[in-house]
Amino acid sequence: MKHLFWVIAPCLLIFGAFALQQGPASQNENGEKNDSLPSRRQLRRNFFQKREVLVVYGAKEKLLTDKYRILLDSLSQAPEEDSRRNITIKFKEASLVSDSDIQTNILFLVGTAEGNQVLKRLVRKTPFEIGPNSIRFNGKDYIFDDAILSVGFYPNAENDTLPITFLTGNNETKIHASFENKVNQGNRYFFRQNMDYELYDNKTRTVLGDFDEQWQLDTSIFFDFSSGNDLAHSSKHYDFVTHQNAIDSDTISELADEIEKTTSSILDFLGKSDENPKYTYHIYKSAEEKGLMTGNTAQAHFESSDNSVHTVINEIYQDNFIEKENALLINQFLDAPKLSAFEHGLPVYFTNRWQRKGYHHWSAQLFASGNALTLSELFDNEIISIESPLIVDCMSASLVDFLLKTWGRQTFLKRYTNWLPSQQEIQHLEPLWQDYLSEKASIAALRDKKKTELPYLKGFNFAHEGYSIYNGYGSKKGTEAIEKQHEMGSNAIAIVPYSYIRDKNKPAPFHFSSSAGSENDESVVHSAYQAKQLGMYSLLKPQIFVGGSWPGDIEMSTANDWKKFFDYYYRWIRHYAFLAEIHKMDALCLGVEFTKATLGQGEAWRKMIQKTRGLFHGKITYAANWGQEFENIDFWNELDFIGLNCYYPLSKKDDPTDAEMRAKFDTIKTKIKTVYDRFNKPIVFTEIGFRSINMPWKNPHAEGDDSFNETHQQRCYEIVFEGIKNEPWCQGILWWKFPSYLEYRGRENSAFTPNNKKAEMTVRKWFTK
Repeated sequence: MKHLFWVIAPCLLIFGAFALQQGPASQNENGEKNDSLPSRRQLRRNFFQKREVLVVYGAKEKLLTDKYRILLDSLSQAPEEDSRRNITIKFKEASLVSDSDIQTNILFLVGTAEGNQVLKRLVRKTPFEIGPNSIRFNGKDYIFDDAILSVGFYPNAENDTLPITFLTGNNETKIHASFENKVNQGNRYFFRQNMDYELYDNKTRTVLGDFDEQWQLDTSIFFDFSSGNDLAHSSKHYDFVTHQNAIDSDTISELADEIEKTTSSILDFLGKSDENPKYTYHIYKSAEEKGLMTGNTAQAHFESSDNSVHTVINEIYQDNFIEKENALLINQFLDAPKLSAFEHGLPVYFTNRWQRKGYHHWSAQLFASGNALTLSELFDNEIISIESPLIVDCMSASLVDFLLKTWGRQTFLKRYTNWLPSQQEIQHLEPLWQDYLSEKASIAALRDKKKTELPYLKGFNFAHEGYSIYNGYGSKKGTEAIEKQHEMGSNAIAIVPYSYIRDKNKPAPFHFSSSAGSENDESVVHSAYQAKQLGMYSLLKPQIFVGGSWPGDIEMSTANDWKKFFDYYYRWIRHYAFLAEIHKMDALCLGVEFTKATLGQGEAWRKMIQKTRGLFHGKITYAANWGQEFENIDFWNELDFIGLNCYYPLSKKDDPTDAEMRAKFDTIKTKIKTVYDRFNKPIVFTEIGFRSINMPWKNPHAEGDDSFNETHQQRCYEIVFEGIKNEPWCQGILWWKFPSYLEYRGRENSAFTPNNKKAEMTVRKWFTK
């Protein structure tokens, strides 16, 4: 068989994150008795030693059995991937599988319980009962015509050192279709899912959750959306379905009227009749619930396969519309254009209150601040693919408006699908485009720049530690974590979405987080909104992961590479500046710990700061690494306040006295005050922290060992709080860090967080003074 890492590995990399704790005795591959189930680390090690998965399929209908075999044979013939990550896929029809196969393989089981006897045999030892007409678990029978149960990871009852994954239900044809869909998506999607188990009803996740330490259903992480999904209103073109009582009937009626008006405008524009299929408009009350049910947490998205639109309508997005039903309708009647900007722009052109103020307002602000896209950029599909989706949608809508005014409707529609501009056409249109934007900018009412004072910040870097939708920024658990920070005395929060760069010496575009469960825009907006409701100051602080290194080591070898790097980076950070402006966040951090890129490329940062100021009207800072970078940056005067990620050691001794550590912190404060005196800008600890380990004062930034010592962590907190008391240069402290769900890593963990440790009491004491 060929090796297929990207098809199989995510099963173990993602679902292997759930630890196997104490359980009944079992036998290993040699028949020896184990007293307990293996740990996560042991299970992962077993997997990487085997590096192979056996797919066991079965069906009562021979035609389906043949289809499975053909599909899996095609899958196994795919090209080999990186040899360091290869995994072998094997497959067998269930009737040919031996006891040895079951007990010595990582298994993926697919089919009904009646059609796949191996699946029936092993699922019997799980919390699920698969009947001919229902699926039963958690004391309830779920009866759907198209029910599909996907369990991503569970110990094999006959060798619990290895996992099984299974895809089952009541309808063999539907199960095969679901499996085929996973295979066709390829890569990580074959095995990937958000929760340990997911029950689907006609492609919609209706029940999902995780297992507890004994591999029973964890009742604290259980979501049942099997009821409360009601047809609440019908209009000429739409059936409106509310999920979990998302909005009231009056609001739906008003919404329907607005949508119908826009639909009529689009049909008139396209010259189409009303003889189009009816659409289903699904309404959810939160991005979390939408994500748990559909796997997509975006404010809105559409599915052309079943003519459905899925939208979050709540107080966070009040009067804020992106109207994905427009895109669905246009896609029904127009072929996909060769220019991506047309596909992005035409639906937004019909969205009057796009991002509350409308695309005209926002494109004018982009132009006035020097951040508008040129025609050359808008006509370049490659640039569009790496650019901020917010900026692309906004500028593309203005492009559509511009071309309609320049060409007229008939010419625009004639050219919509196949037109690709020549260089001569771009050169002709570019000055007209600039004149168009200039005119819009001159009449637009841009947001006034507020001269608000920077309050004394007391808070944490809010870490997106959960990646399962229900425990990240956009979740109820995330809201609970923000509420606890506020209850501890916090008046500020730093929200920290990430991107990455693989090679620290090679410029490359930065990825925008968009997958469900990631630090995507809607989860960032959710956290900022929840903090604002509590009166907390919000700092948006995007950061970069660097493969095998850290941002301070990013260094390009040529001037041209530096130019490309800053172009890519600014396109990424500009997205967050725009997001922060739209949602009125208080402050933006333009970068974090780019030591070589700041000390050697100061002018590039100055230009970036100047362009950002015209777009984002809150406070702007930069978070410098302690030591050389913080002490030598020469553009601090361009910023509103100075950000210091402070990991100076408090002592090199194993057992220093508090007096010795206070004295050491005094020398650190002298370095800080030198920078303050030079630039006369307030200084905020944009990061400072200590792990709850032995002697965290020696190397605060380092990972250290796995010891647990909350007393040593607390001592460091006390030294810092005492040291910054009444210092005129200090404008606040944002500790590193606080998790997005309160049970993160349990009570006795060695992580930086003070949550539920002795240091929490120290924070409360100082923050509530």
